[in-house]
Amino acid sequence: MAHHKEIFEDCEIEIKEDTNLLINGKEIDYEHDRDINKWSSRYLPYTRYDSLLEMARAIAQHTVEFSNAKE
Repeated sequence: MAHHKEIFEDCEIEIKEDTNLLINGKEIDYEHDRDINKWSSRYLPYTRYDSLLEMARAIAQHTVEFSNAKE
């Protein structure tokens, strides 16, 4: 998935080169634990995701900053 772009929960999610994550044009910092192949972000601490896209969708759906984007 070298480049992926979608609209989810009224947010534009874009993943470039499998490493750069943007939600509504804002770059999202995250950590990738290569030992267990999980992704995490300060937006949803204490939760690890199986893919960068899964994490991006959770951020768009469950964080105040992005879940209110449609309002």
